[in-house]
Amino acid sequence: MKQIIDKWGKSMGIYLFLMILFPFVMPDEYYRSVGIIIGLQAIVTIGLCLVMGLAGQISLGQAAFWGIGAYTSAVLTTKYGLPPFIGLIAAAIVPGLFAFILGRAIAGLQGYYLAMATLAFGYIVQIGITEWEPVTGGANGMISIPQMTFFGDSELSMYFLIWGVVTCVLLFSLNLLNSRVGRAFRAIHKSEIAATSMGIDVRKFKLNAFVVSGMFAGISGGLYAHYMGILDPQPFGLHESIKFLTMVVIGGMTSIWGALIGTILIGFISEGLILLSEVVPGLQGDVDTIVFGAILVLIIMFMPEGLVPRIRAAIEKGQAKKAKAMADEAQRKQQVERKAAT
Repeated sequence: MKQIIDKWGKSMGIYLFLMILFPFVMPDEYYRSVGIIIGLQAIVTIGLCLVMGLAGQISLGQAAFWGIGAYTSAVLTTKYGLPPFIGLIAAAIVPGLFAFILGRAIAGLQGYYLAMATLAFGYIVQIGITEWEPVTGGANGMISIPQMTFFGDSELSMYFLIWGVVTCVLLFSLNLLNSRVGRAFRAIHKSEIAATSMGIDVRKFKLNAFVVSGMFAGISGGLYAHYMGILDPQPFGLHESIKFLTMVVIGGMTSIWGALIGTILIGFISEGLILLSEVVPGLQGDVDTIVFGAILVLIIMFMPEGLVPRIRAAIEKGQAKKAKAMADEAQRKQQVERKAAT
């Protein structure tokens, strides 16, 4: 934790300030609900960043884990009368188990093959949710899912509950990044062969990242179910997985902060497209998929490292130039003083 404070203290302070300020600057319930949805997505994308940016794996099925978590908590609380808190715990465990099984099954796959395997898993889960009508309600979905109360059941209390979870996930991930485990993940990301030669169990670490990512998505899914109060299979398909992927890539796959900032940017772009579609009827439909796809292509082409790493590199370069200029100035003054002394 001390390492996080030393390295990210200023960033964390700005994040907490803006997070607490947002619902009071934007008191409208609509914008609070936008903030809540962005927070739910951020939990998923931070987990996806661990898989892609640290473990070097490609996942196109993250929405499936999100859906498993959502339906697990919804079924347990609606059909069996369990408290939402118990449902949320199950929403973390069940997707984690699915992630463990899937991770073991596809452990030997890399690149495009891994992407296709996770894509297929996503389709299987969405079809399973749709067809398992006695349990999930099928295409009609589920209703009357109990709300999760946190110092009341208002939009503001739900906002702070979800962003409190985001903060916990963020701190956990940053701590992991700066630990021995994080150093092992970075070694795997750079070169699996070199990591193996150093004695790192590559398959074990990849599997752990996959399981943690699945659990994060499940927690977000459970919170989503209790926030919305209704569920249907539509949000848990390929469209949402591509959206999560775009969020991570635009922010920077190797940056936890990048995943968070990318989520916020894409979240507000989504809302902007919704508002724009009310003015321009031609933008209605799946135009957001086209926009996200275009953003993904452009980022990969012109800024493959992502937004946050690019900004960080520019700041470090500027600081290095400033330090060099100051050193040159100090050296010049010393030379002038020496000449004056002689």
